[in-house]
Amino acid sequence: MEKFKEYLEEQMDLKRRCTIIFRDVQGAMATIKGHIIKMEEISGREIIETDAGFVIGMDQIISVNDHVQSNIC
Repeated sequence: MEKFKEYLEEQMDLKRRCTIIFRDVQGAMATIKGHIIKMEEISGREIIETDAGFVIGMDQIISVNDHVQSNIC
């Protein structure tokens, strides 16, 4: 997961547009396109925030620009 986080930080630093696939709160897969503007930890949970106002937990993310998290079940 550390390499994946580094990749996300790189995309944020370079202000690259990303295609983010994640599981929403109902468990359905969702896709958004936008820029990652913030990465932080809140109450022990790592999250990203996009320029569209989406706040997504790292545990919800399936892939970013076809880079898949290694711990996805």
